[in-house]
Amino acid sequence: MKKFIAIISLFSLLLASCEKNNEVTPLKTLGKATVTFDAVFGTQDFSINKDFMSGSKTYNFTKFRYWVTNLILVDTKGEEYNVPNSYFLIEETAAVPVQDGAFTYPATKRETIQLNDIPIGDYQAIKFSIGIESKYNDNLSLQIGELSQLNGMTNVSWMWMTSYIFSSIGGKVTDGNATKNILVETGLNTNYKSVLLNLPTPLLVGSNKNAAIILTTDVSKAIDGIDLIANPVVGASKANLMAQVATNYTSKVFAVKSNQ
Repeated sequence: MKKFIAIISLFSLLLASCEKNNEVTPLKTLGKATVTFDAVFGTQDFSINKDFMSGSKTYNFTKFRYWVTNLILVDTKGEEYNVPNSYFLIEETAAVPVQDGAFTYPATKRETIQLNDIPIGDYQAIKFSIGIESKYNDNLSLQIGELSQLNGMTNVSWMWMTSYIFSSIGGKVTDGNATKNILVETGLNTNYKSVLLNLPTPLLVGSNKNAAIILTTDVSKAIDGIDLIANPVVGASKANLMAQVATNYTSKVFAVKSNQ
């Protein structure tokens, strides 16, 4: 009997030890991924202060900036994972004077964002928006993600209220003897647009794997159909042209280059 009791006691100790180990070593269910927005101009790698030819026109840019927000990963079952606080400023820009020159936002190049704590699984598509939804666009005192008034991406003249600039392209264009300084911007709630891109193969997000999506962002497609010699400044005063540029971001600008 004593031997039997000893065996039972030993079994109980082993069971308790296993349960304790399970408590301190939970299963890993989260992973991470990067998304790169590789800027190009047609077939060329994009860079500021560099000449690009398109037809008879030569472009030279000083900035290319846009907000990527509300990012969603769609798994192979069609279920969506909304990435929390996903408000990212993607940009390649020279220094930007802010608040009438009181502050200077430094020259910056940023194409890659890091997504942490992603549920592990296979994802077949990526969704995101260009711009800021009305909740935050109409009230700049609300802060989330990277939203800030200190990066030169707000405008006080649109609709007589301060709101975010959704995208901004600056520089100059030359056609023959004509050269114009250009500024092509989108904003306003009606131009908050979403993009859906299917991935060529499922993206595996695992606890021990760094998944990656690489997209191309074609600047030439953003200004496609806009005569910037005739209309060098596109903003809220030219609502139809602004809407056309916003639509370009939705339908033409982004493409999947690869994922792994």
